[in-house]
Amino acid sequence: MVQRIIVGSALVIATSALVPIAKQTLKPIVGNLSKQMKYFLASTKEGIEDMVAEVKFERMKKQLDKGTFIDCDVEIEERTAASILI
Repeated sequence: MVQRIIVGSALVIATSALVPIAKQTLKPIVGNLSKQMKYFLASTKEGIEDMVAEVKFERMKKQLDKGTFIDCDVEIEERTAASILI
């Protein structure tokens, strides 16, 4: 029983001494990892946006190639100033 108390006390003291050291060591690593993740997410987002734009462009190009536009045969009648006044 006494041995468990001594071991537990030693662990508490060691932990209280190691936590600040671990915190100082891990803080720059976590900050750097955070910056890298932000860059990765931004570049991934940009890549996905580029792919979406390319797909939209290809769809629009296929529609133009199919000739899906409605032909409009409108005749434009020229009017002179004299015919407008009459």
